Amino acid sequence: MKTISAEATIAQNGQSERQGGMASRLSSLHVSFALLAIAAFGLYWLSSFLLEAADRTSHFGADTWFYTELAKGNVFGRIADNYHLDRIFRFHPTTVVLAAGWMQIVNPLTAWIAPEHLLKALFAVVGAVGVWASLWAFAAVVPRRYVVLMGVIYASSLSVWYFSSIEESKIVTATLTALYIATYLHLRKDWTLRVAVLLTAILLLACLNEVIAGFLVVIPVVDTLVRRGWDLRQYRWIALHGLPAPAALVFLEVVVNNYLGPGRDSEGTSHISMLIFYVTINDFSAATLYAFLVNWIFFSVAAPSVVASLKPADEDTRYFEPVLASYFSSPVSTALALLFAAMLAACVLPQYRRNGIGGLGGVLVGLLAFALLRGAFFFIVNPVECFLFSPGITLAHLLIFSIPFAASSFAGKRVLLAAFAVLLFSVNSSFIIGR
Repeated sequence: MKTISAEATIAQNGQSERQGGMASRLSSLHVSFALLAIAAFGLYWLSSFLLEAADRTSHFGADTWFYTELAKGNVFGRIADNYHLDRIFRFHPTTVVLAAGWMQIVNPLTAWIAPEHLLKALFAVVGAVGVWASLWAFAAVVPRRYVVLMGVIYASSLSVWYFSSIEESKIVTATLTALYIATYLHLRKDWTLRVAVLLTAILLLACLNEVIAGFLVVIPVVDTLVRRGWDLRQYRWIALHGLPAPAALVFLEVVVNNYLGPGRDSEGTSHISMLIFYVTINDFSAATLYAFLVNWIFFSVAAPSVVASLKPADEDTRYFEPVLASYFSSPVSTALALLFAAMLAACVLPQYRRNGIGGLGGVLVGLLAFALLRGAFFFIVNPVECFLFSPGITLAHLLIFSIPFAASSFAGKRVLLAAFAVLLFSVNSSFIIGR
């Protein structure tokens, strides 16, 4: 009996040690995620001053002057008489309500900090929350040793960094998308009603900020199809979960538009009129498709040059020249491009694919479906300004890359990711600083 008791005691002690070690590692993970998010906030807020000083806050079609109106206070009292507030509230009420609430909260600080800078701080905070969400998303699909490095890459991606440093709704969409993806990736491993309700609430806020966020529902739909087949019982919760997407569209088109009254131009009256306006002016040529793809997939992650030199006639904005070879114009961006090519080879070449991707096939296909659907929509609707909408797809693109890369048998993956993160930060910081 003493022997059995001793063995039981040893087993219990071993289990306690394992639980303690797991709790310690989880606590360490929480701390690292929080520290990276805080660092991202500082980086984004500092960058907002640099971009403002260089008069580069309206690149890529950004409507920053619309959103600066939010810093002037009394937002809802001025909507009726202010074209810019009217316009952004019709299409991005989540951003407007968030900003109005934020300016009320930080109002006491206006004695020391200008309201415009406090407003910029909000978008830096939103971007930092997105970084935190991306870390939890990566933690669900790649080994822990790669998570922080992938989070750094997401935080340093050009579209995320740039739009976290200016006043624009696009980073709100990106962060809500990141929160949705991270929540779903953890929900699929341990389904609970509470987390499913949270996922639905995130979807509603995302759709109220950008109706196209409803495309996110394709991720659980496709993932469930791959894992469960055509068993309709598995889709009942997704059917209920997806209702916020059409509900948000009806709310914006009926309630919000009736409250604000007729729009002041045909483009900005409703989602339907905006859709028709942009589709009818687009040029669906091979050159347009090429420009769209290089901006949507590559430029949104890494700046191809230090300056955006393409300035369309009669527009107060700038874009990158749509030339993929621009990456070979400097030693650092050349090294980044070559490193990415090597990492991409690890994802696709058969000799590195022996390990497979475990049970993540449904996730990978779901993310691909979301990326293709969102990309196809913006190519049809507004390919010229596609960079403007790219923050909302950046995490999906990085997850699609990270899942097969982390599962590959390629040697030195952690070193490669660290080198890529350093080079990416260097390339994009040169663009943000402007030299």
